[in-house]
Amino acid sequence: MYSAILRVLCVPLFCLNSLFATQVQGRVTDGQSGLAGVRVYPDRLLRMTLVTAPPVAITAADGRFQLDLEVGDTVLAIEKDGWRRDLVPAAEWSRDIVLTGEPGFHTEAVFVVRLDFPDEPSKVPDGALREWLFSRQPGQASAANYLYEVSKGALSLIEGRFLSFRSTDFPAPRHDNHKTAIATSVLKRLRRETLGDCDRIDNRTGALKPDGKPDHLWIISPGRPQSVTAQETDLKAVSLLLPLPWNPNRSWPLLFLTEEVPLGNIVHEAFHAMGEHLVDDLYVESGKVLTAGIWDLMDGGQYRGWDRSHPEQGPWVQDTGYSPSHPTAWVRSELWYRGHFRNAIARLTVKGRGWKGWIAPASRAPGADPQWVTLPDPRKRGRFFSLEVRRPWGFERGRVGNRFGPGYEGLIVALIDPALLTHGDPKGPLRVVDAHPGTAQPPKPRLPLRLWELDDAAFNLGPGENPKGRSGPLSWEVLESDASGRMRVRVRLDLR
Repeated sequence: MYSAILRVLCVPLFCLNSLFATQVQGRVTDGQSGLAGVRVYPDRLLRMTLVTAPPVAITAADGRFQLDLEVGDTVLAIEKDGWRRDLVPAAEWSRDIVLTGEPGFHTEAVFVVRLDFPDEPSKVPDGALREWLFSRQPGQASAANYLYEVSKGALSLIEGRFLSFRSTDFPAPRHDNHKTAIATSVLKRLRRETLGDCDRIDNRTGALKPDGKPDHLWIISPGRPQSVTAQETDLKAVSLLLPLPWNPNRSWPLLFLTEEVPLGNIVHEAFHAMGEHLVDDLYVESGKVLTAGIWDLMDGGQYRGWDRSHPEQGPWVQDTGYSPSHPTAWVRSELWYRGHFRNAIARLTVKGRGWKGWIAPASRAPGADPQWVTLPDPRKRGRFFSLEVRRPWGFERGRVGNRFGPGYEGLIVALIDPALLTHGDPKGPLRVVDAHPGTAQPPKPRLPLRLWELDDAAFNLGPGENPKGRSGPLSWEVLESDASGRMRVRVRLDLR
């Protein structure tokens, strides 16, 4: 396992573009000599269309760089393919920061099929669609940047093939229940297409082993996203596992999307496919039960990052779900590709009745402190409690109707029951404990499809915050936080 060290010097300076800025100078090494080609840039809110791209420094042959920051820049993103990506807060810029090698780094390719209908041609240009899917530009909200970030630099998503088809088999009016038939018709046309480099991995496990299926097959049709509009006349984003028309005993995973679907819906459905549906929906479809809310991509978190909700008119891509939440530690490390990215989260399983210690933010590269603390629930075999620290860094910076305040960041506590995992009938296997129970759901505009937002569920210290909580036999208390985003927590399990 290799390591790299970043030494940073912060020098205040005045500049023309802002009243006050900071020049950061530093050096990235592998522990012995300079490491070239490392990208360093300020972590800022990501958007679908960049107005001003963040400044980027690339380390030179000796590993040195310098970067001009704005007043609000408090976290640096540091990344290089083959190394574990990290988000480094300002408190650590003046001392050595260790980066760890990522031996599991790999590339996954998307086979894109753009589907037109004679009565409804595509409206989004190919170039814009490619940008939303594959851009690796810092600051750009894209599927590639999202998956690179949540895998902590282990997964690079690229364009494999890009085909355009026109179908006359499904004349208007088309409805959502036509979706499977439309997708099957596309599969028929792909029978003689070669997969080539679009087949690099095992779709169930994420292992570098071709399995005769495209790594990702995304069928993109014209139209409005039913996942936002809730209108049956619109097509809903979905992940399907379809039998091949020429070999019913073999199935391919694929996504069916409309071109105006929000980024959060794209990566939510991608997580279903990456492991062939072991990653479950965390919400309960009745919409009447609190589950994970905005704290996980697989629940209301797919819509985290919106400025206004306007299902009747759009444009949905630009201001709905452009900054989706990270998956919780359980989803990311145990379910995603059946545990392929387990090493991206440092887990501590508490064996006794209690524990006290520091928990590091889940969005950072794993280090000396645990990022996920779990305790068994003595009331039911296999069920367990989960604690992790979430900070508004990276894609987690997404706004929720511009509401911030108590509960927006900190310690997230959940009760997890893997026995409730299912496909097609969500039962809410993960339930986040609400740090501020009784808070009313916000007035409209709010998250689409009536999903619970649960945006004040984090336990923290300070005005308006709640540092203590209990769920069944488990009690916990936040004792302190530090400038690196860590939280010192005490937990106790009543086994009586």
